[in-house]
Amino acid sequence: MDMVEDPNLYKAHDTPVPPPPALSAPTLRQSAPASIDKFYRPSGQFQNRVLSYCCIFLTLYVIIEPLLVRSPFGLATKGAKGYEDKLVKGLIKTQFQDKTDIDYDVIDFVQHVWKFKPEDIPYSSYELDRANCHSYAKLEYERIDGISYQEITGERACCSAFENIIRGVCHELTPAIPSDEREFPLVFSFLHDRTPKGDYGKFKPDFGYAPAVEVNEHTWAHWGAYGELKKKRVTPNMRPTTRIVVTKTMIEREWELRQEPDKRKDTDSSSSVSTSSHATPSSVASPTTQSQKRKAKAPAEPRASKRTKTSHGTRKSVDLTGNEIQSAKYANELLSHGIRNYATGFLVEETSMSLWYVDRMGLVKSRSFDIFRNPQLFLLVIAALHFANRAQLGMNPLIEFPPGVFQSYDRAVLRLPRAVDHAKEPVEELTFGLRITKAKPLVVAYGALGRGTTIIPVKAQGRARELFGSENLVVKMSWQPINREDTEDQLIRVIRRKLGKRKKTRRYLKHIVDLKCSLDLTDAELDLPRASMMVPEAYEPRLFRVLILREYLPLEYVRSLDDFRRIFIAAVKAHHKVYEIVGVLHCDISAGNVVFYRDNVGHAIGVLADWDLAAYKLNPDDVEKWMQLVEAKGTERPSQCSESQGDKDSDATLPDGDSSPLDNHGKRGPRYRTGTGPFMAFDLLDSLPVFHGYRHDLESFFYLLCYFCATFNPPKPSESKGTFRFLAGWENGNLSAVAKAKTDFLLRKKDNPEDKLDAFDSLFENTHKDYRSVVFKWIYPLRNQFKVVTRVSVDISATIGDMREEKKKGNVRKERQLAKMLKKQCADADECFTYEKFMDVVLS
Repeated sequence: MDMVEDPNLYKAHDTPVPPPPALSAPTLRQSAPASIDKFYRPSGQFQNRVLSYCCIFLTLYVIIEPLLVRSPFGLATKGAKGYEDKLVKGLIKTQFQDKTDIDYDVIDFVQHVWKFKPEDIPYSSYELDRANCHSYAKLEYERIDGISYQEITGERACCSAFENIIRGVCHELTPAIPSDEREFPLVFSFLHDRTPKGDYGKFKPDFGYAPAVEVNEHTWAHWGAYGELKKKRVTPNMRPTTRIVVTKTMIEREWELRQEPDKRKDTDSSSSVSTSSHATPSSVASPTTQSQKRKAKAPAEPRASKRTKTSHGTRKSVDLTGNEIQSAKYANELLSHGIRNYATGFLVEETSMSLWYVDRMGLVKSRSFDIFRNPQLFLLVIAALHFANRAQLGMNPLIEFPPGVFQSYDRAVLRLPRAVDHAKEPVEELTFGLRITKAKPLVVAYGALGRGTTIIPVKAQGRARELFGSENLVVKMSWQPINREDTEDQLIRVIRRKLGKRKKTRRYLKHIVDLKCSLDLTDAELDLPRASMMVPEAYEPRLFRVLILREYLPLEYVRSLDDFRRIFIAAVKAHHKVYEIVGVLHCDISAGNVVFYRDNVGHAIGVLADWDLAAYKLNPDDVEKWMQLVEAKGTERPSQCSESQGDKDSDATLPDGDSSPLDNHGKRGPRYRTGTGPFMAFDLLDSLPVFHGYRHDLESFFYLLCYFCATFNPPKPSESKGTFRFLAGWENGNLSAVAKAKTDFLLRKKDNPEDKLDAFDSLFENTHKDYRSVVFKWIYPLRNQFKVVTRVSVDISATIGDMREEKKKGNVRKERQLAKMLKKQCADADECFTYEKFMDVVLS
């Protein structure tokens, strides 16, 4: 179902939510124990009790549920109402375009993703509930609504019937392994327009696999999988007497033929559907879906410039349909919550089902099959999801949970089989206890693809406690590009080692994030399904990295102007010293990457964190490097910094319609327009490539200063932390819009001549009184230095454009002359914005 816009994000509906419909009695092929999970056999009394509890719960929920708005750190495109559907769909359409494998074999999908095989089916025969199959086909459903009968029609009716079809099969499967003995017991639920709780947009999938205790209150972080249904037409020839029986032999036969597609076509025409009037196998028709229409209309030649074929799916550069984008959107939401490596689900269009697997490297979509004409595959999918454990549903296997129903990360532990400490010495078997609370939440970067950075508060246990002590720690999990040479943990070790060599620079160590240990695991070592699925190589292969770091406080915990001054000045000084001594640029200065801690006397000590985009500075005499600029297309960059703006998780860059900074197709090298939107240097916001230099990081510090003063609300005496307001214009997924907002700000322009305030003054109109002095003493004079950046950017972009023209003409001599001119222009720009000039202002 489509997203419903609502200004009151994350709040419950005002109307009571009806309970799940009653189940028609399923046909069992063998006797089942009396103690069947009540969630699969709800009695009328149980339904009434659930309805009463729901009403009481929802009344309390509407009254006390707070508006969940995460810190804007890293959420450069989150609007005042959260992530909007248009932006999220734009992100998915763009990012999934060349990272999608389609037509993957269904049985292989079930085997590699959910680790389930036909021989794992516990019984010999099953039957899909006859009445619910008929209701699904006819787009109508009659259910008990607590007191009276109520008729539902349309897609909602299909959802209710579809839920009961699956629950009926689960009811037959439950005796094999009762719910209380399953590692991760989940209940398949139709959401009835309820919105799962989460940290981002307000989206409403049709179905979710949720813990049994959450059948009436869903949470994205606790889900195992999702489902989406699209049905608009009546399925012909499905009569009330139609029986759909599935035998284990049928499933095993399908398994044998999975490598013989020609034979499978013959078996597809065979059906297990029978009626009292002896209908033929073709009596259950399958309407054409959107995906099938797209295939039928596709030209003979593939649309992608390159097409890699394997026996397990096809890599194509495709535009997902509207229904497919919606399915991918829910996978995107699952991967943005909880500690996950991948997300799974299904999409049903009319009677055609496809299976979905999404990890940090892309999407794998199975071939579609008809749930009534191929019920053996339908049953296999239901059983696989019913018996799947946490790891098989995508949750990180390094996290171990206590026995029982999964409701939270309480008492969960992280176990690392091995690691490398700060001195690059190996250590074995480290354990950390998770301590996720409301005050110290789990933080997951938004978006399915890319790094998927996850921050988890922990405490060391056992051997880890002996090594790292009892101080508060955090775990940083991420999926890093496998081809990156200078990794974050390596750079942190190099920086700390080189600063520690000199007595004069040792004092800067306290301003560099403290790394305790790290661990890298390949997708095969982590048992990621992609490693065994034999799909074409990932667009950008990644490995899983774990960093154990000291815990720091974000800028929300700043208590006073003196705190902020100390933190900000320390960060600028440490950044310059690293650049001067080690030759490394941070490349991602932002409000989320400047943190702090308090020393023994309570003083705030600023720290530079998150070095995963850091890179060594460019040699200014390397003309060949400057000439490489013209090799880039669009936003592509030579590999100085090794990630793109679009892949950086802290950006969560959401393309707005066609104005996407990410519309490059096909295989390409790394790009390096790095940073987080509101804090990116002005000429890095342009689509033309510019090498990331020291002045860009310095300019980012200036925007951080502006952002903090414009949006920070200090904590009240009774509160421990303050908040940041949304900064319209700067926090935008369209980088061109951010560039315009910064141009207006730097040049003090007005949107309308009638406006009383220009863009500069209006930005600080609501600055808290405690920080107004910073605006006058620091920001006003620094703006006079940085306002020339708009002219510098135009000159540099013009030279790059000329270089491209000469490149097309093959005029190497002229190209080299322009490369030298570009180098000089960048050097002149560097002279305009220096560390000394910057510090003269902030130390005055």
